[in-house]
Amino acid sequence: MKLKNLLPLLLVAFGLMFFNSCKKETVDVTDLLKSVPSSASGVVVFNVEGLLSDTGCKINGHEVTPSKEIEQIISKASTVNQKDFLMIFDGSTGIEPKGAVVFYDTNKAFLTVALYDVEKFTNFIEQKSGATFASESNGVKICGNVAVKGAQAWLCLTPGKRLDPDAIDSYSKLQPSQSFLVSPLGENLLTDESDIRGWIMLNTYFSQNLDRSNRTMASLGLGMLFENGESMKFKVDFKKGELEMETVILNDQGKPAKFQLPMEKVDVATLKTLGTSCQGMMAFTLTPKLVKKFQEIGDTFGGALFGDINDFLKNVDGTVGVTASGNIDNEDINGVVTTKGDVSQELKGKISELFGSISMDGKLLRFSKGSVSGNLSVDECADALKGCYFGIVVDAEQFSQIGVGSFAQGFKSGEVLLKPEGQGIELEIEAKTINEKENALMTILRNI
Repeated sequence: MKLKNLLPLLLVAFGLMFFNSCKKETVDVTDLLKSVPSSASGVVVFNVEGLLSDTGCKINGHEVTPSKEIEQIISKASTVNQKDFLMIFDGSTGIEPKGAVVFYDTNKAFLTVALYDVEKFTNFIEQKSGATFASESNGVKICGNVAVKGAQAWLCLTPGKRLDPDAIDSYSKLQPSQSFLVSPLGENLLTDESDIRGWIMLNTYFSQNLDRSNRTMASLGLGMLFENGESMKFKVDFKKGELEMETVILNDQGKPAKFQLPMEKVDVATLKTLGTSCQGMMAFTLTPKLVKKFQEIGDTFGGALFGDINDFLKNVDGTVGVTASGNIDNEDINGVVTTKGDVSQELKGKISELFGSISMDGKLLRFSKGSVSGNLSVDECADALKGCYFGIVVDAEQFSQIGVGSFAQGFKSGEVLLKPEGQGIELEIEAKTINEKENALMTILRNI
């Protein structure tokens, strides 16, 4: 099963747990991580108690009472989703409202949770599935894709894969030295207070999402961009007024892998010359050192990947920025390219062909098409990109043009930022809600 296809399943698995939350604090998921083997190639931890602190839910021991807002969401949900929501708030499930862990091992993804009442849980699963648990000789009980051993349950999230009772038994008996806790990221996932935090081996991601030729290209590209880039860690936080996501490529020591492109930060002052309002801004830096590096990468792949970009991008040196409004088929554009004083006629011709009028303003090559306007302040967009190597700020109305239109409801803007992180880089994604007082997760749930 491809990892990208796990997302809906992870969201459902997440849904089984997170509404049991009302208190923002770090959840001790030590016992759950102890049952994750050190061989796991991906691990995601859900801080159940830390989620949805602003939803008004109440929890008394193991009993969960939803807020009126959540009850309204349940009443409007489809029949299938409604059953999931009802299970979330059904205090008779036997699931401990603490934490949850998803891990990927031996080509299978598992969700594991602690149980406060094994009998309640097994009765619930049997009623939901119409099947009964069968006991194995090793003490593991299995019903379909659900297994129970002691006071812990495992749900296999990978369609078409059968649970192996011996594997579940081995997970339950792992010594700390055999578990994920001994890995460089084990302690980080244990102590991080983020709502969701995770880690994945990049080779696993490539093998599950790319065919052989693209997998080879991705591995080569990774090696050129990062020194000893091996894995990726990420975290997600739902806050009042915004959703935040962060991702960093790591080396085999669990530290940010050295980024090998000679990048420089964008110049905010230059970006602020791109008008007063827009629907989106994109900016990055382009220097002779970076152009030379691209040329070297192109030569590695046979010389035809980028062509002779040294001559094409002659004298480009600094921030490149664009603001835009309108739809992708008929956008209005304001743009600027920082130079050493002039650029190649080929580049001028291509910019003119694509965007219309061009002019030199000192060392700045400017280009424009139409009249850019919108709900976003150019100055505020530029300030959001401070300290970035690359960044995009976009009005939520434009989300559909970058493939996430279904995410727009309830949000006013989004940002994608590439920033330095030690010797490596960090990718940050932020989405701001229209209602600044509402938790971003509530905003998402209202518009599922």
